[in-house]
Amino acid sequence: MFKDYNKCIKYLYSLERAGIKYDLKNIRTILKFLGNPEKRLNAIHIAGTNGKGSVASIINSVLLEYGFKCGLYTSPHIKDFRERILLNGKMIDKKFVIEFTNKLNPLIKKISPSFFEVTTAMAFEYFAVNKVDYAIIEAGLGGRLDSTNVLKPLISIITGISIDHREYLGDTIEDIAREKAGIIKNNIPVITGKLNPKLKEIIFNTAVKRNSGFYYSPDITKIRIMERLETGFNFKYGNDVFYSPVIGDYQKINISAAITSMIAILKRENRIFDKIILSNGFHNLARNSNFYGRFQIIKDFPKIIIDVSHNAEGIKNIKNNLKYVKYRKLYIIFGMMEDKEYRKCLREIENLGGYVILTKPKYKRALEPEEMYKIFRNKTNCIVLKDVKRAYKYAMNKAGKDDAVLITGSFYLVGEVIKVISCK
Repeated sequence: MFKDYNKCIKYLYSLERAGIKYDLKNIRTILKFLGNPEKRLNAIHIAGTNGKGSVASIINSVLLEYGFKCGLYTSPHIKDFRERILLNGKMIDKKFVIEFTNKLNPLIKKISPSFFEVTTAMAFEYFAVNKVDYAIIEAGLGGRLDSTNVLKPLISIITGISIDHREYLGDTIEDIAREKAGIIKNNIPVITGKLNPKLKEIIFNTAVKRNSGFYYSPDITKIRIMERLETGFNFKYGNDVFYSPVIGDYQKINISAAITSMIAILKRENRIFDKIILSNGFHNLARNSNFYGRFQIIKDFPKIIIDVSHNAEGIKNIKNNLKYVKYRKLYIIFGMMEDKEYRKCLREIENLGGYVILTKPKYKRALEPEEMYKIFRNKTNCIVLKDVKRAYKYAMNKAGKDDAVLITGSFYLVGEVIKVISCK
């Protein structure tokens, strides 16, 4: 029996040794043991390679501004495990984490579930016990066999689709799209972000087979960026201008998907779409959804930018994001997981034109920086410093007050750097 929260969390992290289990057997067994809390949730289910965390966080924030009681489940976390499970913007209670783990422990020992399977069940139970009006659930790595896909949601959302997790989802982007389409349920509408024509057709055909309404948000909700700022951008929707506190032109795709989804939810509630409430939802995004780490400037002189992009498409977006920021020289602290397409990611990092410090977060799946160094083309513009603390100190010593230091490649790397900074 666990009484200490830190020991309990250490035990939960130890479940990662089970690896990723891309099937629904364990999660169904766990949820049955718990009395099927997922059946008591009004869920909004969100999948996609990139953008799902942003869309989930925007929807959660706006619904909270409307006065609904909301649960938000996202992954991974950056600093604190409890970031994954929020109730009305507040992290899950430590006491609940301990009690849940103790209750489930006999079953954990019997079936050896993965870390993600247990945390998904924890989120469902927490939201059901607290009787949320809406549970906004971000899928993990996939769709069809992702642990979250036991839900029968009110709405399914698929954001963007690109290559990631080939070992589970398939070798081609079309295969990956079919896996993402696995979250579409019979007679449940699906809303998508921007997709290329071939992928759009795959999602549309799946929706038709399942008698599900298909809503392509770029055609429904037009977003136009009016002014770019270092802290975000002003965008036009309809006849009104709103402020987004998150940098990046690609965010207009996520905003479009989120607003399209909000319109559908509010229609169900017979509530009008209130532009002031929408504006408040964006304004309070960090507070309501604990949303941070998406190309965020956390310090000045030099500018320190954290970005949790961990695949080629996400890192490619950084190049456009840098147009928002004034700086003289760029220094990049980069580390990522070995199961990612690190070769493609490194090419995108090199395209940023900064001096690169290759490092390794303290996580078992982290890629050795020496492996990245071998394939780095311009080795005079790159150094290996395995320890994250040393890498950060090196970058800060090199950077002048008018320069920028970018930390990217992994949630885990960004989390470690934040801890180093907060210790100063």
